[in-house]
Amino acid sequence: MEDQTNFKSQVDIQQELNSEEYKHEWNRLIDMRKSITYCLSFCYMNSARDGISGEQNFFLRILDDIIQSIASIEMLAKEGIMNTCRRELRYLIELSIKSCLIVNKNPKKSFEQQIAEYEKLLSSSNINPINTLGFSYFDKVQQEDFKTEVKRLYGYLSKYTHASAHQIQERLASAMNGRTIGFEGISELKVLNKDVEKVLSIVVVMIFHSVAQYVVGDFLVEPNGKTVDWYFNKSKFINIIDESFDYKHERQVKLAELKEERFKRITF
Repeated sequence: MEDQTNFKSQVDIQQELNSEEYKHEWNRLIDMRKSITYCLSFCYMNSARDGISGEQNFFLRILDDIIQSIASIEMLAKEGIMNTCRRELRYLIELSIKSCLIVNKNPKKSFEQQIAEYEKLLSSSNINPINTLGFSYFDKVQQEDFKTEVKRLYGYLSKYTHASAHQIQERLASAMNGRTIGFEGISELKVLNKDVEKVLSIVVVMIFHSVAQYVVGDFLVEPNGKTVDWYFNKSKFINIIDESFDYKHERQVKLAELKEERFKRITF
């Protein structure tokens, strides 16, 4: 009887994995991966034109590590290995905070000098140094909101990085419902996507505070004044950054329209 129940559960889940709703969530994950990869690549190429940032900007020098983690999340999610995805997400928060801090403290030192000077910081999993960072695109209240969100999310993801009762109980409950590796369904992917969008938006905020203002403006503002069409337009924090470029000449005739569009598209 038990084997028949498990077989029925797996058949139902297989139908779920082939459903349009699941495909929609999967395409959402791909859209996020493409959007952030495009953003990170743009920031690197536009910054490197000055002949210095490509070598000395710590954040730009570790983009390969960030992109590798982002790519691995997609591959792991495809196999239904959700908790390992969350460990990669935690790593992305940690690495982006450290990178932003190093850029803002020692922008003129070589990459090798920065690694040597911040060896202790880089080896620690403590993200409290975020408290010392100033985020120039945000006012004081927005800065505190952002830092609180980052620390809350990091704490949540830590439940999946270290052995914890939460992680074990969650896995056992999923297994009881036939949700073993490779058989996670729509709800599991939806929850993962919510985690991914929040973490990747944090990475974007961090790199925007690690490159020149003109780089961020060039990325966000289209020649006609509109905001670039990409997934992370939905983030409230990235919309705040976008709003800071409303001084641009090409936006002056459509400020009301831009404000309305920002209000409508924010979902997280």
